[in-house]
Amino acid sequence: MQTDMGNNRSRAWNMGTLAKRRKNRKTGESVDILTGADWNEGMASKNRSGVSTISESIGGDDITDWARFKVNVPVQVNLVTDNAIAAIVNSSRSVVVDSSDGYSSNLTTTLEPGVYFLQFSTESSIESLFTSKLTLTQVS
Repeated sequence: MQTDMGNNRSRAWNMGTLAKRRKNRKTGESVDILTGADWNEGMASKNRSGVSTISESIGGDDITDWARFKVNVPVQVNLVTDNAIAAIVNSSRSVVVDSSDGYSSNLTTTLEPGVYFLQFSTESSIESLFTSKLTLTQVS
């Protein structure tokens, strides 16, 4: 059985830091790197390209799912979602970008360093599966 994503901001899945900083071993210079998500629960994939995918159920009694992530460097974000209303929310609870109640979206924005939330929701009383792909690209 798959564990459900957090149903509110305070119980959001912790994806970890998605754009980390580290020192180059040879030069000692601080280098920005992008990593895949480190999901704590559920089904997700990760790789070192900055792309994370998720497939999760939503609907019925579970109408909202949340995930939390942090970026330490400015990044361009692309969030592609099918079968759910999607939004990126900052730590001040302001919506950065959303799908305007659309159940299929391709959202792109630039995020400054900070903590952000992915919000997925539905108005359906029928449980269904949604998919989402988050891509991060370091801003030069």
